[in-house]
Formats: sequence, structure tokens, C-alpha cells
Amino acid sequence: MALKGLVRRKTVTEILKERKLLDEKTLDAAAEKAKKEDKPIQQVIVEDKLMKKPKLLKVLSEEWSVKAVDLSQMEPDEEVVQIIPEAVARRHQAIPFAKEESILFVAMADPKDFFVSEDIHLRTGLDVQAYLAMPWDVMDALNQAYGRGEGAALGALIEDVQKGADAPPDQEGSIAKDAPASDISDVDPSAPEVEKWVNAIFLAAISSGTSDIHIEPFADPSGKNNRLILRFRQDGILKEGPFSVPWAYRQAIIAKLKILTNAMNLTERRIPQSGRIQILAGGNPIEFRVEIVPTVYGESAVLRILDRRSIQVDINVMGFMEDTKENLLGLLEGIGGKKNFGLILVCGPTGSGKSTTLYSCLNYVNRPDIKILTAENPVEYNLDGIIQVPVNPDLKLGAGKKFDFGTALRSFLRLDPDVIMVGEIRDGETAHIAMEAAMTGHLVFSTIHTNDSLSTLSRITEMGVPAYLVASTMKAILAQRLGRRLCKHCSEDVDPTPAEREIFKEHVLPIPKGQKFKKAVGCDECKDTGFKGRIGFHELLVLGDDLRKACLTDMSVSVLMPIAVKQGNFRTIMQDGLEKVMMGWTTVREVIGGQESDEEKAEAKAAEEANEEEEE
Repeated sequence: MALKGLVRRKTVTEILKERKLLDEKTLDAAAEKAKKEDKPIQQVIVEDKLMKKPKLLKVLSEEWSVKAVDLSQMEPDEEVVQIIPEAVARRHQAIPFAKEESILFVAMADPKDFFVSEDIHLRTGLDVQAYLAMPWDVMDALNQAYGRGEGAALGALIEDVQKGADAPPDQEGSIAKDAPASDISDVDPSAPEVEKWVNAIFLAAISSGTSDIHIEPFADPSGKNNRLILRFRQDGILKEGPFSVPWAYRQAIIAKLKILTNAMNLTERRIPQSGRIQILAGGNPIEFRVEIVPTVYGESAVLRILDRRSIQVDINVMGFMEDTKENLLGLLEGIGGKKNFGLILVCGPTGSGKSTTLYSCLNYVNRPDIKILTAENPVEYNLDGIIQVPVNPDLKLGAGKKFDFGTALRSFLRLDPDVIMVGEIRDGETAHIAMEAAMTGHLVFSTIHTNDSLSTLSRITEMGVPAYLVASTMKAILAQRLGRRLCKHCSEDVDPTPAEREIFKEHVLPIPKGQKFKKAVGCDECKDTGFKGRIGFHELLVLGDDLRKACLTDMSVSVLMPIAVKQGNFRTIMQDGLEKVMMGWTTVREVIGGQESDEEKAEAKAAEEANEEEEE
């Protein structure tokens, strides 16, 4: 039985090609779209009406010799569903829908995976009859049965902790230092209250797409209005958390976070501390980067969520304009060859996605014949096949030395790399070594805190790097910033305003006659914000011969800008963002970096109502 489960079967694409149900061109396009939208190819085939779902189910079930079930046309037995824990069901993409005596009927996205059936059998003691179901139907059924991901567990947890919200701190229960790691989605009513509060915060953040959690104490001199504020950063905007946490738990929650890092001093409350927390949520590993600082009202914490499920390390889905993407990929071709060396910098403010862009570049060039080394502080995401080194500037090596980016870089040059990534260029020493590495036949990636590509060149020389070294080794600079992406479910067409037309004119971008923009509206899908997700605005400067010559004498933006424009394939961050406005991906306000005031909203609404009256 085990051997049968391990035999390789044909893919969906191979089956449909062999049966001549869809031609190769159509299937290739569907596969590309599935990859881009992170969907199963079956879903794309059905959604694009290339084949009806019942027929596709029938074809696949015949080919794989399994029975099929359409979960969208039935409702699984609620009692039967609970036989398998939610975390297990989500991990395996499997949901039980019926039971007869000792046989459990389970709908699976991959019914021929022997190990899934065996795991369920060992957990339940029941014989498993696997049925094929479409992957998205399985997820919909799981969400209907258990609630949407971590959300159901969150609801139960919040209800539980709020019952004990008035409990005095001495009733919180002990905080176990060596407690075994368990899934926080599995609500334990007997757990200490502080543990429930921490898990509720984690689940609320994970289920809402939060990037950063802020836990902030604010005290009133009278003691009557003491508050522990919980705020979440979502799509770049800091918002109030979905529930309040009792003031009495402030120290216990911080203490619990310190313990979970396995690195912080529990009794030290006078200095900042850093650490990491690793948990399971809904069967998925989640990591938090934790910073705790002392304030006048007690310790405050910020947790950056590092969720591997949410990071995109595919250049094709990062929102680059097509020509920008092609130019960037051109810079990455031929790694290991004599011609492909130099320094590529990614610049932008904190939180602009620089690390994600670097990871996507490394992921693109990552292959068995390429040696890649990275120096990071900290390592945010682990990438297979890449040697990642966490630098620690606080670690003293004796004789005044420390383990910083410069030390790591010097060591890397003796490790025979093809590609090197340095987390950040912060000083002249690191910049010098990075340039030297680029000159000696390596492709070097790094980040730097500057606002645009052209000013980065002068910033490097201000660090003490000679102009000739910059001109000869700098390959390209990619500046970027993030803005909110319009919700595709509710955004509506709108005419450009006079002010918006003026902004386009200022940046030498004509608006075609009849061009419509999109405006944010708000719906259940985007939680009435009008936005869902984020989009990058990019500025890629590739250094050609004319730019290199100019860099030797004058690196001022006023001198370099006309040369960059003349060499072609260059658009500023603003131009890139405004073009994405015309594509309906975002708004002008997101590009220029502001938020609409209440007065502006009222003016826009009044103008819209006036237009409607004119049409009537």
C-alpha cells in the first residue's frame, strides 16, 4: 500500500494534454496564471471556463483511480468534521464529510497522498476512504466548518480571556519556561490567563494580515485612566487593535513575551532587548521579531511578524512594470560568468520592502552551480540552498573587533562565492569592502537608506568611497516604496480631478483622453477600507557608460537626471506609481504618500453627488 502511494502520477497539465481536452498553449497560459495568482491550476481552468468543474473532477478521478465529491454541493456532517483537529485538517487540506461504522470518508485536495490517509488513520483509529475534491472547495469547507483560519480559534480565545479580564494579576497562573510548543489555534481553557491573552494577540494579528504588533502602556497620574494600548500595522497603516487588554496584565504579557524568546532577561527592565519567537498557528510556523524597550510607564513591545506564507520571493509577482522587470532580470542573467559582476543596491525607507526584493533576486539566481552567501542582521527568512549568516555587532571578538557586516564580508571573500548579499551598507568600511568584492568578480547585493536611485550615488561617496570606485563597480540601483493596493472587489471608476491632472503634468505623464482612475470604496472583503494588500513603486537606474563618466566628475542629481532619462528605460518612483494609478492598481494619494483628510473626503463626496445630479 505504501509503495502504491509513492508512485509518481501524472500532473493535471499532463493528463489534460494527453487526453487532448485542452491544447498546450491554453494549458501553459493557465499554468502561468495559476503561478502568478498563487492558485491551483484546476481553479484557473474552472474560473476561466476552460472546463466545467464536474467534468474536470470526473477526468481526474478516473485518471487517479479515486472517487470524487463536489463539496460545494453538500454540507459535511458537523460532528464528523470534528473528528480531525483543525490544524491537522488544514495542514493536509482534508476534511471528513461522512462516517459509516469504522470508515471515515475524507475529501482531499490530494487523495493519492498515502501519508495523509495514514496520519488520519493513526490519529482517529478509523479506516480512511479518500475522495478527490477541488482544493478551493476543501478550503471553503474548512473555513465554513472551523471558521476562517485562525479566526474561529481567536473568537473562542477572546471570549475566554474576556471572562477573566477582571481577574487580579495573582490569578494569572504561572508562566512555564519549558512548556512544549503547541499550536496556539488549539484553545486550552485551562491555560494561564496571560498565556490566553498573548495567544489572542498573536491570532488576531495573524488572521488580519498584520505586519507589526505594538503593545504600549500609557498611565494616568490619577491612576484612573491607565491603558495598555494594542495597535496593529496593516497595509502600512497603524490601527487600533480589535480588543483591549486589561492594564493589570501589562507586566505579565511582557514577561511572557520575554520567556517565549528564550533569549531575553526576564528581570531586566532598564535597557532595550531583542529576540525572536517561533510559534505554530493553524499548523503553520510563524516567527516574530521582538523588540522591547523601557518607557516612563513600563516596558513597550513591538513584534514584526515573519510569516513565510505571506512573503513573495518571485520577481514575477512583485508588481514591477514589465520593462522594469525585464531590465532587472537582465542584470541577473549569467551569474558566475566573467561579465556578470558588480554591485546592485536596493534603497528606500524602513518598511519599503527592500529585504523582500533582495530575497526575490537571490531566489531567482539560486541554483546548484551558484554559491550564494548572505550576511544579515537579523536573518528574516530562511532560503533553501543559500548560506545565510546572522551578524552580531554586539559580539566582541577581541582586539577591538566585532562581528559586523564588514567582518562577515571579509570572511565571505575567502569562501569562494559567486553571489554575496549584505543586509545593509551603513558605513564607509562596509561600502568599501562591498565595492572591492564587486570588483573581484562577484555579484553583490545590498540595501541602503536613501530616497531615490540618483542621490544614492552621492551618498556612497559621502561615506568616503572614491568616485572612480563607485563609477566602475556600481551595476544598478533600485529605489522603491510601498503603497496600498486598491481592493479589486469594490473599487470604482472615477474621473481624474484637476489637482490629479496637475500632478501628472508635473511629472511629464500625459493622461489619455477618457482615462478613468479607480477610487477606494470599501466592502467586506477589504474590511471597508477600500484597500487590500500593498504594491511597490519602483525606480531602476542601470548605470550605462555616460552615467559612469559623469559620476567621475559630478554626482549631483541635477547633472545625472538628464543623462539617466536620455539613456532610456528610466522612470522615477513617482512616474512608476502614477502609471499604476492609470492601471487601476492604486490611487494618486497613495503614490504621493498622504492620507485623505475628512475635509477632502467630504469635498470628493460633494463633487460626486453634484455629478450624479447633472447626469439626472
